[in-house]
Amino acid sequence: MPAVDMDALEIAEFLESRATGVLSLAKDDDGYAVPVSYTYVDDGPYIYLRLGYGPDSRKRAFLETGGAVSFVVYDETDEGWKSVVARGHLDELSKNSLDSIVVESVEHLDIPYFDVHDRPVENLEFTIARITVTDLTGIVEGS
Repeated sequence: MPAVDMDALEIAEFLESRATGVLSLAKDDDGYAVPVSYTYVDDGPYIYLRLGYGPDSRKRAFLETGGAVSFVVYDETDEGWKSVVARGHLDELSKNSLDSIVVESVEHLDIPYFDVHDRPVENLEFTIARITVTDLTGIVEGS
């Protein structure tokens, strides 16, 4: 079965039903991708992330370039593999600039960083970031 494009409603439902994706960053001629937890808000659309940074963080160095980012969410479903790619710009935000519901959602995210690297919380700095989505596409690949 050939791949089929997802419409806006299908994309929103898929993003709202998942909790992790892969954030891809670029700096000069180098790329960097990292799994992160997220909350999706359709009225932007926006993707909110709670990012954890360790000492000498590569993620922080790539984010400081201020370039465009890509964010991919994928999963195998009963209908086949689904994937959504969001492109846009990422900005770090203060809690004061966010709606309280978004802050609560972001603070309760399960951050894969802990499971993967098992670092103590006291060695990490946390920030809330938002991807302002400029391009959003999704496909379903038949099983």
